[in-house]
Amino acid sequence: MRTFDKWRREKIHERKLEVAFEALTLAYESSMVFDDIRRSMIREYEWADMPTEGMSKEQIERSRSPYALISRFSRHSEFFDRVLKVQPRLMAVFGPATEVTVNKLHQARHLIQMACEMLIEIPDPRPGTGEWDLILQARSDIWGVNSSGVKEPERVTKLLREFRAEIEAKCGPLVNQEYKSDDGE
Repeated sequence: MRTFDKWRREKIHERKLEVAFEALTLAYESSMVFDDIRRSMIREYEWADMPTEGMSKEQIERSRSPYALISRFSRHSEFFDRVLKVQPRLMAVFGPATEVTVNKLHQARHLIQMACEMLIEIPDPRPGTGEWDLILQARSDIWGVNSSGVKEPERVTKLLREFRAEIEAKCGPLVNQEYKSDDGE
């Protein structure tokens, strides 16, 4: 005979499993999303709607790639909306420390978006200047291009790897276990 307490435990476990499954799905999907966003091949349709009024030909050329990346974030807005939706549920199930984990994904997104803005805003940096260092870091953040002048190589890649690994560690065991009721059924 099923008691209310047993039924309640089963329902709580089901909810935890749903949240863990969604978070794990997002962690795996994040690799594909960020691979697409950071893809170096830029197609004309990705910057075709870029506002160019008042821009010189050089400014337009320089802005195409960063604009294309910014538009890729828009293309993946549904993914980022799902991340925002699951974050509080994940914290409710696994504790508030998971906020730090999910924030790594948000931080990676923010670093790439800031890098795109820098590539547009800093027109012609001279080697050896602070602006030059910013541009090197921006290129590294966006495309993973690392040179000796990059102070924090692969910082976006590191954040994304940590996000995925931490979600796998928290949610994987719950998702991958077989649910068995207390009476073995």
